[in-house]
Amino acid sequence: MKKLLLLILFNFIISNKLLACSWTSSSFCDTSQSSSFQNDLIVYGKIIAIDNDGIDFEIIDVLRGQENNTIIRIWDGVDFDCNGTFSMAASELGAVDKHIIIILPKIAEKKSSWEVIGDYRRPDFFQYTPNLRVENGIVYGLISGFETYPYVEEQATYENFKDSWQTNGNCSSVVLGTESYKLEKTFKIYTNSNHKFKISSNINTEFKVRVFNINGLKIESSELIQKEFEIDLSKYSAGIYFINLTYENNKIQNFKIIKK
Repeated sequence: MKKLLLLILFNFIISNKLLACSWTSSSFCDTSQSSSFQNDLIVYGKIIAIDNDGIDFEIIDVLRGQENNTIIRIWDGVDFDCNGTFSMAASELGAVDKHIIIILPKIAEKKSSWEVIGDYRRPDFFQYTPNLRVENGIVYGLISGFETYPYVEEQATYENFKDSWQTNGNCSSVVLGTESYKLEKTFKIYTNSNHKFKISSNINTEFKVRVFNINGLKIESSELIQKEFEIDLSKYSAGIYFINLTYENNKIQNFKIIKK
């Protein structure tokens, strides 16, 4: 009987840990207003250096708060229970020269040996969306609203995004855009196994594939694809990944897959 009770307790703890590692994220705009981040700095800039403990970041615009330095330090955060797939390494925010918008908690009290008081730490993204990527003047990611399945990535011009913060102090007037082309009419995705996914196109045109992890870091890319393409995620951890397809004069389709 005692062994049975211990087994039940063990299974309960493990189940709770597994459940704790699954979530639907709040949007960036909701995250910025949440109690966890509502007083934090929000900046737009680019990653200029990466090392084992964090990244150096060049600020281009300050959207909320104050920071007098152009170059700041973002240290690795402290991993939570979902360690591994959901690492808090700042390097996973993107590669050198990648542009992002990010909410930054200032370090007032050290949570790890590598942190420096007065610098910043990578924000916790468990149930949140604290960063967006910016490419060619377009902001991409879960900007506002709700995460859906299949995932359709929201887009806004950076100038419109910036103007909303300058005018309202928040995201309230950001004009969102998503491609109006129906995913099921243009592309289909099939699961070949737990880690292989096949994309099939019903249009006679070349397309480009880019695969991002949950932190917005590009992990795979291929160009000049026609009709079919297989994505192999066998060397990556289980979790959520985003597929970006570009075709026909820069039309875009985005969706989410889950590697088990």
